[in-house]
Amino acid sequence: MEYKNGDSPLPLSGKAGQAPPGEENAVLIRFREGSQEAFEWLVRHYREPAVRFAYHLTGDYYSAEDLAQDCFAYLLVYPEKYDYRASFKTYLFTLVRNKSIDSIRKRARQRSVTLAEEGGRLAGADSPDQLLDGPGSIHTAEEQNPERLAIIREEDREWRRRLLRLKPDYCQAIYLVDLAQLSYEQAAAVMGRGAVSFKVLLHRARKKLRQVYEKEEWDCEVQGTETQAGAAISG
Repeated sequence: MEYKNGDSPLPLSGKAGQAPPGEENAVLIRFREGSQEAFEWLVRHYREPAVRFAYHLTGDYYSAEDLAQDCFAYLLVYPEKYDYRASFKTYLFTLVRNKSIDSIRKRARQRSVTLAEEGGRLAGADSPDQLLDGPGSIHTAEEQNPERLAIIREEDREWRRRLLRLKPDYCQAIYLVDLAQLSYEQAAAVMGRGAVSFKVLLHRARKKLRQVYEKEEWDCEVQGTETQAGAAISG
C-alpha cells in the first residue's frame, strides 16, 4: 500500500532530536542490558530517520514504516547483539538497509510471478515514473501554507527524480552522507564497504549527480535559445 497524491508525513531530510553523547551512551548501555525504558528512548529518537532511510530505499512510505518497525522489534528481542561502543545509528541503518533489500527482492519475485500468471501484463511495476508519482515528496504533514507546501513537494520530487537516474549504490552513498548526515566511516559500515572504497564511491556519485544537474541546465538553455529563435522567425 502506498501514499497517494504525494502525501507523506516525513520531511526529505533533517535530524531527529539529538541527545548529548554522554546521555546517549548511558542509554545504550542500559538498552543492551535489557532496559525497556532505554529501548523506548531509542525509538523516540531514531524511528523517524529509520523510516526516512527505508523510504529512500523502497519508495513506499507504508513499507518503510513496517521495515523500521521490524528493525526495532529485532532490537527489542536481541539487544545483546548491539555493541554499545559502536554507533547506534550505523547499526540501525545497517539493519534497515538489509531488511529493505530483502523486501525489494521479495517484491520483485512476487511481481515476476504475477506477470507470469497474467500473461506478461504489467501489474503494478514500480518504474521510476511510478515512484515519482506515487509516494512523491516526503514533507511534514503539519505544513499549513499551501503555496509553501507545493514548493516543498516539487523540490523533493525533483531531487528524487535526479537520484533515480543514478545507480543504487550512488543513491545510497549520497543519501547517507548528504541527507542522513552520517560520517564517511559510518556510511561505509552501513554499505559494507571499506572507508577508502566508500570515499571513491561517494566521489563518483557526487560527480555523476553534478553531471545530471549540468545536463539539465544545458538542455534548458538550448531549449530556451531554440524557443527564442523560433519566436524571432515567426515575428
